[in-house]
Amino acid sequence: METPYPGLEFGPAELAAVMRGIYDELIEFATTPAFQSMYFELMSLPTKDRFAFVLDVVLSPEERRRRGVEPPDGILIQTSAFGDRRPTLFVIKKFLPQRYHTAWENLNITFDNHYDDKSVSRDPGMAWRPPLPVALQGAVMSGGVDLDSLPNDIGVGSALFELPEIRSVEP
Repeated sequence: METPYPGLEFGPAELAAVMRGIYDELIEFATTPAFQSMYFELMSLPTKDRFAFVLDVVLSPEERRRRGVEPPDGILIQTSAFGDRRPTLFVIKKFLPQRYHTAWENLNITFDNHYDDKSVSRDPGMAWRPPLPVALQGAVMSGGVDLDSLPNDIGVGSALFELPEIRSVEP
């Protein structure tokens, strides 16, 4: 019997097995022909047009259904942003059973716009900034502006960000 984490009823092997099963579900969904077709359609678009496709197609249950993309129960498709300013388009996500939330809450596969990995700072001061609000991130990507060019103080929770003023960003 494995030794549980201190204060928890499960250990690393049990948690890893549950996580592996969820990743297998996410991978199975992401590798279906319908999902792959939608993804390749998205990535065939110019970089600036991809966020609009995510909003109009990837996040639209009707458009996904029309394309035969039906996530299994428990798998969510959402927009997302990270403090390191990777140009994230969307994620597929699934929550772990409640029993494991004290250690880990959810797993996801992130789909980014193409970028040079060296362009994403690994410096802790840059990588752990508040993420940009998704609408702002999308507007900036659609405008062809480098996400890292935005000041650090306009992340989530900042009083500087107000959605009605953000419509598009000129390069």
